[in-house]
Amino acid sequence: MKRSCSLLLVFAALFLPLTAQPVQRFEQGETLTYDELIAAYRWLSDHYDAARLLEAGTTDAGRPLHLFVITGSRLFDPVALGRSGRPVILINNGIHPGEPDGMEASLLLARALLDGTLPPAWHDSVVVAIIPVYNVGGMLQRSPYHRANQSSPRETGFRGNARHLDLNRDFVKADSRNARSLERLFTTLRPLVFLDTHTTNGSDHRYTITLIPTMYQKMDSVMGTFFHRTMVPALYGAMSRTPYPMTPYVDPLYGTPERGIVAFNDLPRYSTGYASLFNTFAFMTENHVYKPFADRVRSAYLFMQALTAFTVTHGREMMRMKQQADRRTADQKEYVLSWQLDTTRYTMIPFLGYRMVRMTGAATGLPYRWYDREQPCSCRVRYYDHFVPDKSVQAPAFYILPQAWEEAVRRLRLNGIRMYRLMRDTTLTLTVRYITGMETGNRPYNGHYRHRNIRCRTTKQKIPLYRGDLVIPVDQSGNRYLIQTLEPEAPDAFLAWNFFDPILERREYFSPATFEERAAEILARDTVLRRAFEARRRSDSTFAADRYNQLLFIYSHSPWQEDSWMRVPVYRLEENTLLPLEELPTLSWPTAEDSSE
Repeated sequence: MKRSCSLLLVFAALFLPLTAQPVQRFEQGETLTYDELIAAYRWLSDHYDAARLLEAGTTDAGRPLHLFVITGSRLFDPVALGRSGRPVILINNGIHPGEPDGMEASLLLARALLDGTLPPAWHDSVVVAIIPVYNVGGMLQRSPYHRANQSSPRETGFRGNARHLDLNRDFVKADSRNARSLERLFTTLRPLVFLDTHTTNGSDHRYTITLIPTMYQKMDSVMGTFFHRTMVPALYGAMSRTPYPMTPYVDPLYGTPERGIVAFNDLPRYSTGYASLFNTFAFMTENHVYKPFADRVRSAYLFMQALTAFTVTHGREMMRMKQQADRRTADQKEYVLSWQLDTTRYTMIPFLGYRMVRMTGAATGLPYRWYDREQPCSCRVRYYDHFVPDKSVQAPAFYILPQAWEEAVRRLRLNGIRMYRLMRDTTLTLTVRYITGMETGNRPYNGHYRHRNIRCRTTKQKIPLYRGDLVIPVDQSGNRYLIQTLEPEAPDAFLAWNFFDPILERREYFSPATFEERAAEILARDTVLRRAFEARRRSDSTFAADRYNQLLFIYSHSPWQEDSWMRVPVYRLEENTLLPLEELPTLSWPTAEDSSE
């Protein structure tokens, strides 16, 4: 009898998941575990012909990055979908697994699209692609003690991934296997619309869901106008007809929302900032942590429903915009590197909040200011969402990237950038940049001592190039990604993220004990340098008394100073030039190179 019972239990464990649909528990303040979440999508994949659960690379935790595709076309291959011209909505969840609202909401959306709750014609018009959980390693670290300000759900995953990285700061630099898998997926799938789901615990207010649309000014002008004037207002309107009206993400400009809310400048390191580099309509939902978990899930689901409905209605028009924007981007000559907020321009929006009052800390007994939920208020507040260009750059005909910088080359390939290899050694006169100043953080930021406020001088120089060095034409739809990663003064350039740090160190030097005679000879031959040297000694008494720094000054302004020190190893070829080239093959899908090395 015991043996029969044991066999029955084994049978049930093996086959029950295939026949019994997993049940969500968000109404009870609980979120699914990793295994339960993937099992739920696997069940849908097994039971509906219009759905397929795929593996789209791997993650730092060693588990696969899953992709759940819903399409009435029964075309599930990401390469074929990317080439099909069909509108693709890509929804990313669990970038911070302690913020699980979107993971539960996406499963609701998938079920509703497949079981007929939502119009079946929707998935005939658009492709809905869902990443069930992006930060797999963080989700596996389940605990009730990860988010101190969050009352529900009872247990969640951890913000960092398996390498302790914040994955919403890892786009562009792509340190994680997660990011490398997602970026390869993104440029293969070519989504029209991108949504990244989050939960926030900033100020307190009466909204369950807030929204960060990507910064419309940095989009293609036609797409940006449609996005700002039509798409975003339509989504706010749709949510106003639900129990969950929506407001912009509440980031007070002057301390409290009543004094103004500022739009988020989503740099390329963030998911939406990265997505918008490729002419994608990008959004981030931020559900409010202080609201009940069930309401957060339902509001996220209703937003996904509204986003899907809008794309179904306008998908063809939006696809034409994207295709035209891709062509304009390939022909574009000037690009903005960085933006700054214009605090003189704003719009007035309605806001449902609470009065801020002085309170006394229950633990510390000390005063602080916070929002009093016994004093709700309704008002109109300033919303600052107008950014203006800070730095701009003219695009060259080509960038030249020596093959030695393979980590940079690898990321360009992952992002679908078309590149060519030189077929023989040559020397070219190129535009080069030398770093003249920058600031470096004194503590790590997501695993890097990032450089900021980089300043360069530009000059022309003959550069020897070698067979296999990369020639990158600036005539492709990924130009914005190219500019933001290769231009040294861009805020998230490869240079800023330490990809080229060896050039900051001298490799040749001088001995102060024996350089005196050569220094005198240099000054005798170079009258301009001698005058500068003497002027510096007259104006700077500390310098005049410092033999070493005087010798360093002479050395640094002499032919003995190495050309490569502080020279950014990304060169510009300004005009079209005939070169012996062969195209670098594109990466296959899926590929070990993008994720598992």
